[in-house]
Amino acid sequence: MMLVVGGGLMPFIQDFIAKSAGYINSYWLVIAMLLFLLYYAVAGCKNVNKDIKVD
Repeated sequence: MMLVVGGGLMPFIQDFIAKSAGYINSYWLVIAMLLFLLYYAVAGCKNVNKDIKVD
């Protein structure tokens, strides 16, 4: 779901940033989103509810 929403909303947000702050600065949004995906892959997807068994 993150991919669907991010892929649908990110171009509009990046376009807004590009028009107001410049095209090069708008790529910081892409870097921030990739860092969030890295965080989610490394630590954010851990099972915090120990009652649910995960294989």
